Amino acid sequence: MTNRLSVLFRCDASPTIGLGHLVRCLALADELHENHGVAVSFAMRASPLASQMVKRRSYPILQAPDGTVFDQKAWLHDCVLKSEAQILVVDVRDDLSKATLESLARKGTVIAVLDDLSDRRWAADLAFYPPVPQVERIDWSGFRGKLCIGWEWVVLRPQFAQSAPLRKRSKCSLLIAMGGSDPAGLTLKAVHALDRLDEEFESVIIVGAGFCHGQSLRKLLGQTRRRFTVREDVSEMSAAMAEASLAICSFGMTAYELAAMGVPSVYMCLTPDHGQSASALAAAGMGISVGVNDPDIEVRLAAAVLRLLVDKNARAQMSARARELMDGRGASRIAELLVSMGRQRYS
Repeated sequence: MTNRLSVLFRCDASPTIGLGHLVRCLALADELHENHGVAVSFAMRASPLASQMVKRRSYPILQAPDGTVFDQKAWLHDCVLKSEAQILVVDVRDDLSKATLESLARKGTVIAVLDDLSDRRWAADLAFYPPVPQVERIDWSGFRGKLCIGWEWVVLRPQFAQSAPLRKRSKCSLLIAMGGSDPAGLTLKAVHALDRLDEEFESVIIVGAGFCHGQSLRKLLGQTRRRFTVREDVSEMSAAMAEASLAICSFGMTAYELAAMGVPSVYMCLTPDHGQSASALAAAGMGISVGVNDPDIEVRLAAAVLRLLVDKNARAQMSARARELMDGRGASRIAELLVSMGRQRYS
């Protein structure tokens, strides 16, 4: 084993399950590699899009065996061995077991989990979470690792760690951004909702690399009263977000990115879990949640957008609150803790 610290990321991404977990792992990986000289590799299930995203950074990929069922314990132990990783960062929503992580911990591997509410958290040396209701309800008594809960631990890409200038626009601009893949097609529902409104504002849609509803979106935009501008696979999302007066997003990484840019937002939620998490941002004064996707969400969305369109003061207050709480430097904080613990254990 070399003296250089090595970190292995266990995460997955695809157009079906979304890209958010990989996006934040890549942000943390870049911080570790570029600012701390750490070797980085990824252990992932097969996905052409995910592999392409990682290969753009030239990080090695250790791919899981084909098929949904395989011996994940043996495979992950092999990945740790091949990558010479002293630290394992886990950001998955699959059947990876606590026992597997405990077996790695017994061999000295530092275990870190990101936003993981499963029993895997009990095997972690480091656990990082935003201050959402689900985390605060959990009984953490007996947890032996370091528990970090707060907006300051949200991992975002470096472009979101730089404060955007306050917007001074003569015309209101509304952004629709549903993340990298939008598996449920919430972009289409947002278009329907905005087309109900008569107010004057610019409408911009950003679709990610994994968006699979392009044909339906083009057909819908040919039928709407309102004109929409569509931007595809935007690399500098922070700059695009900085132009917006207001945003509609699918709750996930995009919601946190918008908050870091001070953009008041309306959150659409795919699951009840997302609904609970979105409620924390709404309660903190950063936006409005319209709850979980259902047949009536377009009506609720149109009403919420209208409320913010006509209330400039409310938008200004949300923007200020978001800037205050979300500084976009979670990746640097987590990287420092990972490196510190890794060096202490392996010095």
